[in-house]
Amino acid sequence: MGKDYAQFVAQTAQALLLVFDFSMEEHIREMAFDTWGLLCQAARDGGQVDVVTQLVHEFLKRVLPKFEQVKESEAETMDAEVLKTAADGVTACLKKCGPNVLSAEQVRHICQISLQTLHVSLKAREAGEAKKKGKPGDEDDAVEEDEDEEAGVNLRIACCEMVGALMNHHADAFMAECLNPALQLVAQFIQPNIRWEDHRLALFIVCDMLDHLGGRVTSHWPQFMPQMLQDVLHQSPAIRQPACYGASLAAKDAAFAPFATAAATSLSQLVTQTRGAAKKKSDKPAQACADNALSALAEILMTHQQTVAAGEAQLWGVWLQGLPCQADEEEGIKNHKTLLRLVQAEKPQIVGEGGANLPQVLSIFVDVYKTGSADEETSKGIGQLVVKLGQQRLEQLATQLKEKQRKKLLRIHREAQ
Repeated sequence: MGKDYAQFVAQTAQALLLVFDFSMEEHIREMAFDTWGLLCQAARDGGQVDVVTQLVHEFLKRVLPKFEQVKESEAETMDAEVLKTAADGVTACLKKCGPNVLSAEQVRHICQISLQTLHVSLKAREAGEAKKKGKPGDEDDAVEEDEDEEAGVNLRIACCEMVGALMNHHADAFMAECLNPALQLVAQFIQPNIRWEDHRLALFIVCDMLDHLGGRVTSHWPQFMPQMLQDVLHQSPAIRQPACYGASLAAKDAAFAPFATAAATSLSQLVTQTRGAAKKKSDKPAQACADNALSALAEILMTHQQTVAAGEAQLWGVWLQGLPCQADEEEGIKNHKTLLRLVQAEKPQIVGEGGANLPQVLSIFVDVYKTGSADEETSKGIGQLVVKLGQQRLEQLATQLKEKQRKKLLRIHREAQ
């Protein structure tokens, strides 16, 4: 209901408070925290700015003490699952509340406890690994240890997401109060010899910086940009994906020009290799990396055209051959929207000489029409394009499509008329 629910926000919030501390499974509390974030959004959309502030402050008053009680000396006894739920709740709340809700002091405090909790979690991991080395293996113990390890990994990611949520709507306060400790963490973990799990955390924070702080952090790029671009070809998809996503964000900045040619080469190599591999369900993470690489490649081609002019045609060819996106729907929405815009503009590298690429383009559009990889606007634009092609041209192109695609093309044409 969005803003229409604003009149019920206070009553719902009062009911949800019971769930905050009552003894129950964490996934139930997580639902309550997510709902609290949606209440913030409903109040914000409904113009109840004071109510939003009250909701956020009430939430933080009840949840932040869980983090403030975390001590390094008690690392082994910390409840990672409970803290992860609380961290996700803070992130949801901060993302939904909008700007100017927190003071600079609050921003600093939340960042401090996020990084402190992350630090204590790393200490808990060290202690757990040391204990594991010193005792004989037991199957039941191993399962429990794996669960604890997973809970620790999830908590550390959640701590980084809390830091990112602060950048989202309180960028100025973050720059003044939190940038240095965040950059210190990135500098520590971005090193290539750091274990992959921690290296990934650095990339997560870098992506949030590029996304939410933009030009404010361009001067700090030398600390992380070269390594992030090397990670585009990292052997682990868990590292490749945030590296490719970060490249797509950085490429929007004119300052990326010195990196553009080398980055485009790496990204096109990744797309070609990944899409050329045999399709297996287990390859979904790898295909998601390639989807992100396509977004970065398109951004470089559109923002740094002069820099990559010598290889522009070949790079556009790689981009087109890599479509449609396979696994990451968010990146699919971006790329397929871009494709539609370029076809509408009749960009030669996309439509091909005399429309030679149109069968391939049409095949992509048919596949993504009214799926999670195309938003409503793009699907509508695909329909309009199909009608504009005309009956005769459409029939010619349809002969190069699969039977299933031809049937869907008829439906698209019918719905668009």
